[in-house]
Amino acid sequence: MEKLVLILQTLGMGIVAFFCSTLVHEGGHVLCGILHNWKLYLLVVGPFKLYREKLEDEKVKLGIEKNPLLWCGVGGTLPRERSDENIKTFSKILLAGPLASMGLGIVMLVFFLLHHSLFLLLLALVPIAMGIACILPGVKTGILYNDGSRYLRIKRGGQESAEEKAVFEAIEVSLFDANGTYSREGIDAMIASKDVEFQYMGFYYAYLNAKKDQDQAAAEAQLANMERIRDKVPKMVVEECSLV
Repeated sequence: MEKLVLILQTLGMGIVAFFCSTLVHEGGHVLCGILHNWKLYLLVVGPFKLYREKLEDEKVKLGIEKNPLLWCGVGGTLPRERSDENIKTFSKILLAGPLASMGLGIVMLVFFLLHHSLFLLLLALVPIAMGIACILPGVKTGILYNDGSRYLRIKRGGQESAEEKAVFEAIEVSLFDANGTYSREGIDAMIASKDVEFQYMGFYYAYLNAKKDQDQAAAEAQLANMERIRDKVPKMVVEECSLV
């Protein structure tokens, strides 16, 4: 019985340590964005979230996140205006989460060495592990590359940088230019990607351009391209690329 209680206590402390680490990690992303005058759009830790329904809303709401896939943490801020500097700011935001995780882990490790508490040890090891996992190059977490990989992809230049910048610029168009069209160069970069998620988004933005141009044949061609690879694309990406 005592062993069972110990196991349950350790499990409980591990869960608390994980969510504390997640809060600090995602909070690092969000704080960095806010310090650069971006607006909080979404912060998810476990089943709880802070969010704005629309970017222009001043009020932040507290709610329940219905998608369990996001419970492991999401920290999103968005720029207030379109700028060539936004991609540089985004690069800094990507690194802020892992740095916050590592910082928490190091501080808690010092406290553990002073007080030798299992909970403090978990609060040290979990965020350090989270920080390392988020900076290892070439690793995907869910549907996206992890923070460190995306930072390197942007900074290295070449095809991978073009893909990341194209997606970011497409988001800017969606936010700030409802009547605008998506960059042909950016769409080509996404379609040329080795990752099916980027290809699908490229076809989607090409479809939106065709709709704006009232080019029915081109729109149907892009829909056919999307349908051809739909089964290989994560459900979240398909849902984000709404055809309604």
